[in-house]
Amino acid sequence: MPRRWSRGSGLRPGWLKAACCAGWKKRNTTMKLIHSEQDIDALRRSAQAYAIASAWSAAGLFEALAQEEPLSANELPADTRAIEITAPILAHIGLLAGDGEKWTLSTAGRRLFEADALSLESAEDNLGDLSRLDQVLENGGPVCGPDGESRVTQVGVREKDPENIRRFQDFLYRRSGDSAAEAARWLAPLLTPNAKVLDLGGGHGRYGQALAEKGFAVTLFDLPLCIDYARQRYGNTFEYIAGDFMQADLGGPYDAVLISNIVHGLGPEENRGLVSRVSAVLKPGGWLLLKDMFLDDSGIGPENAALFGLMMLFYTRQGRSYSVREMNDLCGACGLGEIRHVRVPDAGFSLLLARKP
Repeated sequence: MPRRWSRGSGLRPGWLKAACCAGWKKRNTTMKLIHSEQDIDALRRSAQAYAIASAWSAAGLFEALAQEEPLSANELPADTRAIEITAPILAHIGLLAGDGEKWTLSTAGRRLFEADALSLESAEDNLGDLSRLDQVLENGGPVCGPDGESRVTQVGVREKDPENIRRFQDFLYRRSGDSAAEAARWLAPLLTPNAKVLDLGGGHGRYGQALAEKGFAVTLFDLPLCIDYARQRYGNTFEYIAGDFMQADLGGPYDAVLISNIVHGLGPEENRGLVSRVSAVLKPGGWLLLKDMFLDDSGIGPENAALFGLMMLFYTRQGRSYSVREMNDLCGACGLGEIRHVRVPDAGFSLLLARKP
């Protein structure tokens, strides 16, 4: 469907209208559709190649090849035969370059390594969890590890595992530069100078930073370990509140509240409670900005939103990917109006704006 505001007849400036009307008709699909047995074979090979890249990352092999000189299989810190068999596969998908005897990172591989995009250690755990999908289909999520213990997280965080939190926050920080700037770009024209903004569940702080750079007074709210992480990076850039956003005092009142990549980790009633709490700390005329990967009304796309639901099945108690319509209805039920939806072209996420009367 064409890009447009979902509800309301609020101010629609020209720059917003132009962006809303651009880029919607192209379906965001990168996976190959399955039409034949050969397509299934290609899907299997892609999964195998990803498993190899993940294992190489965990073993430090990409790091070893980041040195200046190419290395032979017996010079790498792994089994020689295993390297001889797996290195050509990584060369085939463009991560390595070599002559069959010595290997180095390809140009693309080096660029990805230097951007930390080949840090796939956590993928090893995810692949292990995926091998237990049959158990999840039978019993429901969250998935259990090999020890039988639940792998559930609290919106992506395991409070008892500080190292996991650090890796996860580093990953989110690295991946969020463009999306943080985009969220700030859409929200800023709706606010007055020096407006007070709450970045709820803001963790790594990159969204808050993008808003602070536009002159807004930002409060970052998250779990204590996440706040410690953000404070080390940003110091006095923000005000900080540590706690559980479902229970703790959120402070305020605020001119705007940003909730980025949170609602997918919660169940429907939890989201209703959260949005109600946020509405209570918004000033009259204040804005809620939800940033997430929302499904369209068909429930089967975009691709990233559909697939992300699997991670919510595995690692949350009630989370899932929600549709734009579900979020519209939720905001309306919580007393918010002028509800507007924007899918950001080629960025893989949506923004939903709602205003307190």
